[in-house]
Amino acid sequence: MKMTKTSMLTHIALAGALLACAGAAQACCPDGGHGAPAATAGLGESLPKARNLALDPAWRIYEFSRDGVTYLQINDVAGTVRAAVGRVNDTLWVLPMGADVARVTLPAKGAGSSGSVVYQTSGFVVRLVPGGSGGDSWQISAAD
Repeated sequence: MKMTKTSMLTHIALAGALLACAGAAQACCPDGGHGAPAATAGLGESLPKARNLALDPAWRIYEFSRDGVTYLQINDVAGTVRAAVGRVNDTLWVLPMGADVARVTLPAKGAGSSGSVVYQTSGFVVRLVPGGSGGDSWQISAAD
């Protein structure tokens, strides 16, 4: 296929624009957004103004940070808050909120776990254990 000068310049411009966008994205979020600062407000909201960090598109997972405490909130795609935990150092606790609050466990760091990983950072690992008619349960632990 013979390319005209205009066609070639268009391709070069397009390639340059794509490379520039990729570079800007890498500069912003080199680890896919997981290193982005946690939100400071919005905990408990259906659609908080925070970055969705879930690995699984069926869930929305948000991190918040305030006064040395990190919070993690799990929502479903409809915006229903399912569970939330707080963390200071290696101590985690379940917050009294969410449709699945009674089905959240906090296995010890490094303990064997079941379910599929829907979120993992240097701070948390979240596993979903499908529960059928009893509802989903969550295993949330401090990352190794």
